[in-house]
Amino acid sequence: MRIFSRIDDAPIDQRVRDLNEVLDLVGADLTPEKRREYESVATVATDRLRFDPDTTVVALIGATGSGKSSLFNALLTVDLAPVGVRRPTTTSALAASAPGEQAVKILDWLGIKDRVYMPAGLGLSENITIVDMPDIDSVNEANRELSKKLAARADVLVWVVDPQKYADDVLHSEFIQPYASHSRVMLVALTQVDLLSEHDARVIIDDLRRLLEADGLTNVRIVPTSSVTGEGVDELRMYVSDIAEVQRRESARLKADVADVAAGIRTELGASDSVLPGFAERDVVAKLTDASARAAGVHEVAKAVRRAYLHRSGKAITWLPFRGLRLLRADPLKRWHLGDGEGEPHSMRVSDVSSSALQVNLRAVTEGVSAGRPRVWSDSMRRVASAAGETIEGDLADAVASTELAIKDEASTWWKVSNALQWVGWIAAIVGAGWLAGVWLSREFLLLTWDLPKYQEIPYPTWLLLLGVVWTLLVAIISRLIARLVARRAARKSLAALNSSVEEVVRERLWAPLHAEDQRQRRALDVLSRL
Repeated sequence: MRIFSRIDDAPIDQRVRDLNEVLDLVGADLTPEKRREYESVATVATDRLRFDPDTTVVALIGATGSGKSSLFNALLTVDLAPVGVRRPTTTSALAASAPGEQAVKILDWLGIKDRVYMPAGLGLSENITIVDMPDIDSVNEANRELSKKLAARADVLVWVVDPQKYADDVLHSEFIQPYASHSRVMLVALTQVDLLSEHDARVIIDDLRRLLEADGLTNVRIVPTSSVTGEGVDELRMYVSDIAEVQRRESARLKADVADVAAGIRTELGASDSVLPGFAERDVVAKLTDASARAAGVHEVAKAVRRAYLHRSGKAITWLPFRGLRLLRADPLKRWHLGDGEGEPHSMRVSDVSSSALQVNLRAVTEGVSAGRPRVWSDSMRRVASAAGETIEGDLADAVASTELAIKDEASTWWKVSNALQWVGWIAAIVGAGWLAGVWLSREFLLLTWDLPKYQEIPYPTWLLLLGVVWTLLVAIISRLIARLVARRAARKSLAALNSSVEEVVRERLWAPLHAEDQRQRRALDVLSRL
């Protein structure tokens, strides 16, 4: 089994394009909720690529009273965000950035209206923009949604926790856990450590690390800080700068987002393997053609061609006394409503094809083709085949009715030759019979006696009569044998022509949708393997 493996050196813009392509390919296979979620991530990634990749947005995220605003001011070494009594809760985002058009564009995209300029000489890169986020546990649902929106768009996430609320369920379940694979662009700042003893701080840090590991983060750095004493602030500022450099160099945030969505898509599809079972076009088309031909009555039509040939040829080659009986029988092809019997293109339709039989056979073929695929894709193959099968009956009937049957080609001049040869015998027999009748009438009524020439003691007219009748029988028998051989050949040629017509319909109406669905799935797997 070949497991998916990302190409880690692929440019981020290519990965985002691949992600959008995958979502276009598999969107209908995902649940509506997951599709909206993944498309939102792809949209954010696409939008982010339009802006300066060197500008890094660092978001400080935490609950009410966690000390985000104090830490924001401490990192900037100046009071820019109101704290304490003046601002006990953070209800709107505040961004600090260096002056510049690129930062303005990104902040406009983030929807952050409150902005201040970052003082120079902080030890932070001038390309860093720090955002003090709204409280994640705000009673105002709009504030919480704004925090989630900004967390989805920020390049670096700094989780700000205090000793009292570091285990808050909202923080862990709604914010940290969804970004468990983003450890390369994460930091955790434990504030207010000046209020803890060394032992208590160590216990809380150990417990916090345990909670983070339970969230899926194993390598995230925890930085103890105090906005009052300044402890850990320089260290946090250094780590922020280091992670921002990683983000600028590797687009780590976007890569993690793309990888998360790709993993989610694989899970949603149940596609753990990058290889789908193959199948031969020739075999599938042959099976579909056979099932469709049987449902459309192709073999019955071919048999009707054989009987029709015998019926029509019999009008010219049957022993003359029995030819009239042919007029009492219906032409088999006309009974099938297949044209006027002269080989013209048939305008009448074949009797209704067996839809249920076709669906059963089509389902059996599709089961073989879809075997070994993720269930959602197997179901998709079946739906495609079923939808195609529901509308193909009329096309099959038209294909059979419009096929040029071989009966016209076989209705050659040999019928006339056979008929002429038989008439030679009949004329000889008539001449012999007339000769004998003339001799008898002359003897009976004119009292004239004729000496008839003889051969082997049998008069010539008797020979003419006997041999003429025997000749007609021989010609009729031989012609009938020839007609049977030609009729079988006409049936075989007609069957081949009918199968060819049915195959054209099958390729267009059944194989083409199945093949397109197979190619869609293979393309999706191929692109997924690059994410």
